[in-house]
Amino acid sequence: MSAAISTSHRTRWEERYAGGPTPWDTGQTPPEVLAFWASGRLAPVGLALDIGCGPGTNVRYLASLGLHVVGLDIAYAPLQTGARRLHAAAPALAERGWFAQADVTQLPVHGANARYVLDMGCSHGLPPRLRPAYAGGIVANLAPGGYYHLYAFDYIARPEAEAEDRHMGYHDGEVGALFGADLEIIEIIQATPNPNPCKWCLFRKPLQAPTA
Repeated sequence: MSAAISTSHRTRWEERYAGGPTPWDTGQTPPEVLAFWASGRLAPVGLALDIGCGPGTNVRYLASLGLHVVGLDIAYAPLQTGARRLHAAAPALAERGWFAQADVTQLPVHGANARYVLDMGCSHGLPPRLRPAYAGGIVANLAPGGYYHLYAFDYIARPEAEAEDRHMGYHDGEVGALFGADLEIIEIIQATPNPNPCKWCLFRKPLQAPTA
């Protein structure tokens, strides 16, 4: 099998954004992201990546802090929406926010040295066979000392779901297994179900590569 997101998967997300519903698109940056930046763990300078950015709510927020931000999504329609909203609502930020259509398992950049990478509900929808490639792209583009911030559903059996949704969510320990060899686990917090059991995970890339 090809280690890439299928054309049918891409088409499905284009259709969801075209016809709805899109309950994940709340138009609000979540309190966990606000709390991270209020904590002072990281100065808001340099590059940030928003993986599965949708129409760019968090791209605008991160740009407003002073970061340069690239939002990436498999679907083109929300990227168009995000660019329009950014230019209309915050034209002064347009020079710090960009959007790119991309397969998140084959990111078009390597060694980007992003200081902050956010994934708010993207990777938990990937087939398990593609998750190692996704994780490799995150690690390769995160700067030493940078943070990876992940929101993801826990895995629950969904026998009644469409075939592409039956794998959704991470099993216990799966996120740590994907990233633990390369990133430090800062915290993993059980979040309020919305509508599924879910977690917020924060990782940090060591300033020096782990020794074997």
